[in-house]
Amino acid sequence: MKEIFKAGIYRLLFLGLNFLVGLFIAVLSGTELFGTISLMIVNAALLHLLTALGADQAIVWHGASKKFDTNKLFTFTFFTAFLQLVLFFLVAFLFFQYSGRTLLSKNYTTPYFYLELLYFSGLIFLDKYVSLLYAQHKARVCNFILTAITLMAFIILVLFRYQVIKKEIDPFDFFCLLTFIQAVTVISFFHIITEKVRFSSFKKEDIVSFYRFSGIVFITNLIQFLAYRADFWFIDYFKDTGQVGIYAQANRFAGLLWILPNIIAALLIPVMSLPGTNLKEKELAGITRIFSFLNIVIIVVLVFISFLIYSFFLQPAYASGFKPMLLMLPGYYFFSITIILAAYFSAKNLLLVNLAGSIICFTSIAVADFLFIPLMGITGAAWANTIAYSLASLFTIVMFLKYSGFKPGELFILQKSDWNLIAKLQR
Repeated sequence: MKEIFKAGIYRLLFLGLNFLVGLFIAVLSGTELFGTISLMIVNAALLHLLTALGADQAIVWHGASKKFDTNKLFTFTFFTAFLQLVLFFLVAFLFFQYSGRTLLSKNYTTPYFYLELLYFSGLIFLDKYVSLLYAQHKARVCNFILTAITLMAFIILVLFRYQVIKKEIDPFDFFCLLTFIQAVTVISFFHIITEKVRFSSFKKEDIVSFYRFSGIVFITNLIQFLAYRADFWFIDYFKDTGQVGIYAQANRFAGLLWILPNIIAALLIPVMSLPGTNLKEKELAGITRIFSFLNIVIIVVLVFISFLIYSFFLQPAYASGFKPMLLMLPGYYFFSITIILAAYFSAKNLLLVNLAGSIICFTSIAVADFLFIPLMGITGAAWANTIAYSLASLFTIVMFLKYSGFKPGELFILQKSDWNLIAKLQR
């Protein structure tokens, strides 16, 4: 449990610094270029999902549960990443040749093609090797490395922003290069600490086990992703890229509510997947109560800090995103509970529950986006988020109560024993 706590602290630092890096990139870019970067991120994430077929979660589960040894896990990881990269290059090259535009950012210049290839390569291998390290229960040191790299990137951006370094920096170039450097560092670390790792043969049942798990995860993740990011495409289609940039920054503020739940979920899956684990539903309910309470506190702080940032740091063009951010917060709060509970269903191999919740979320947000965004723009997208995330959260909570036998109050009302759980996490 102590390892979970330490890994969570480093992950929190990494994601916090990542947010600050994004904030400075938004300032240096302006709404139009930041909208382009945001669309590239969304399009790359979709292609990553389509080509990975749920492999990242399958890597963590098969490694943490001791289904595969290190060599076999590495073999699946490497060839999955290699196949993804080859597929992306072929699709991106053909798209650029026939349309004259790049696949991810829809730019017309050749340098952007190579920058997108660099970014996507980094994205693929970073996710795969992070999954490998999580599967080996090395989350703490993995997050420490990512935190250190992101801290250096943040310092560099500060120096450029305040003209300590009196040169111009291209935010697009910087963002693509940062992801690639993170990937190379994590890859190097894995191969340094893992002695004599080599390619391994595998049996037919290994492939069946791997892709049976990853197949359901793939469908769930794809539906979830479309639910999370379909609004970017709707806004770009019905409005413009500048509005995407404004909305993306508001979305990043609201997304801070998901930092803690995502950290704990990523760390809980390998622990709960271990044979004979002592982390039971009672402890998970306690963790949910703690983070639900913390997120209420975070909302209050977030509204105050974001108001100051919108007023005194970001360009005035971003100011119209403050109201949509406020409208998103209730939905993001309720869905933060779903993120933690979804980790329980994944670890227990109850993947169909997560799939059903994702379908509910996607269906409701797609309908709401289509109805609200043409009329209200980014404000309509914010309303759609809150409606869809709240409905999906209600379903997931009901299913967890069904499987665990708990009462609703046991997920939301803090208990005296929860403070003992915090102490337990640190031991």
